[in-house]
Amino acid sequence: MTDRSETEAPAPAGRLIEFDPGDLPGFYQAASQVSGRDRSMSLGRIRLGPDVLDELVELVGARGRPDQVAVVMDDVAMSRAGQDLKPEVVRRLTQAGFNVRPLVLSDPHGLHTTAEQVAGLTQRLRAGDVVVSVGSGTITDITKHAVHTFEQSNPGLALYHVAVATANSVGAYCSQLAVVTINGVKRTLPSRLPDCLILDTRILAETPRPYALGGVGDGAVGWCSLGDYRLASWCGLGHWEPLSPLVFLPGLQAFLDQDRSFTEGGLATADAMARNLSAAGFVMSFAGESAPASGLEHVTSHMLDMAADHHGRPIGNHGEQCGLATALVLLVYRYLLTEFDPTKIRASDLVVDWEAAERQIGQVFDPLDPSGQMAQECWRDYSIKCQAWEDNRDQVLAVLADWPARARELSGLVADPERYIAALAATGHPLSFRDVPPGLPDDQVRWAFSHARLMRRRLSVADFLGFMGLWTDQLVDRLLAQFEELCHRHST
Repeated sequence: MTDRSETEAPAPAGRLIEFDPGDLPGFYQAASQVSGRDRSMSLGRIRLGPDVLDELVELVGARGRPDQVAVVMDDVAMSRAGQDLKPEVVRRLTQAGFNVRPLVLSDPHGLHTTAEQVAGLTQRLRAGDVVVSVGSGTITDITKHAVHTFEQSNPGLALYHVAVATANSVGAYCSQLAVVTINGVKRTLPSRLPDCLILDTRILAETPRPYALGGVGDGAVGWCSLGDYRLASWCGLGHWEPLSPLVFLPGLQAFLDQDRSFTEGGLATADAMARNLSAAGFVMSFAGESAPASGLEHVTSHMLDMAADHHGRPIGNHGEQCGLATALVLLVYRYLLTEFDPTKIRASDLVVDWEAAERQIGQVFDPLDPSGQMAQECWRDYSIKCQAWEDNRDQVLAVLADWPARARELSGLVADPERYIAALAATGHPLSFRDVPPGLPDDQVRWAFSHARLMRRRLSVADFLGFMGLWTDQLVDRLLAQFEELCHRHST
């Protein structure tokens, strides 16, 4: 058992890297110096400020006169300084003399990043296009991955993508990955960065409040996802990118300290959130995977989304779900750092019960999808995790033998749950899943949190405890009760 007071750790070794969008070459250079190799990326320009939309025409023509400009957007109205944003983007490009082709994406059941949407947009792209996406996470990921797919299918026909961000809701704008739903299950796929990114704070400050608060949650997840990322690397189920905490922690710490830029609203908060979420995207890009910014908290959110149709409700606000799930996961880490006793774990406790695991996945997912496709997709990934856990049993035992040192490092990567919840409250973020649109019942949250580890191959703290027989119904109920008590205390 480890006393939390003995596990306080300084910031990770190395110089923290402040993300400055106005000096992207300097940011890449600092990352390269830490890595000892070139970490420059294809995202060549980021424009952040209150009037940077005025640079759109210049950025579209940066590589010469395009044949056509394909403007990808959905049909949801958005505004900037009292103007309807999407028609305004089309108007500006048309008046500049570009041949503009609006590509409006829609879905009667709500637009999401699915393999079908990506395929549909890919078919509508043409050689010579400059692609301008106007949207937040869904539009950006669909467009990024459609451009990526088009280029993979047409070697030598590179497209040019200018992304206009409409909400500080996700880190997708600076991520080389895309989260795509396949067979009802969200999967993170290699994709590509935009070539230019416009972060106009007048647009971002007018984002509807649920989207803005979702960005708070999605940007704060690093306070537990970094812990999952490190834990997985120790157990042989993932690699560790040392840049991850160095780039991510400056913004995370400002949020945890309740820096005014995160709480006062307006252009200042739009600017701070854009920087923080961009850093989160780069952290994923440097790692080549979403793991540094997507742990158990994200999988809990994905599970809530997967169950939405079954319960006859819309998909909830992803970022707010993640923000609250982060608090739950931080309570798991508090348990791990203060109550977990590695001396009680034997090698025989680490053996996977394969039949029970496959049976449990069927019991969890077949009610959502009687065809069995969802369960098969989840078992495909989870079985890989089970095999990796068994293959790396000696490595896990070494982690347990060295637990005090490992706990000290983890303590520098995860936040105190009460301090985290206080920081969430300071931004106006919901402190109950029942307040996350459309309102998430307690039983659905418990189901998602309890079973989230079953849907993908990435190791989380729930897997670490689960493979040792410690992720029990009793522990889950205790953590949920602690969560309710802490959130209630800070909401009154």
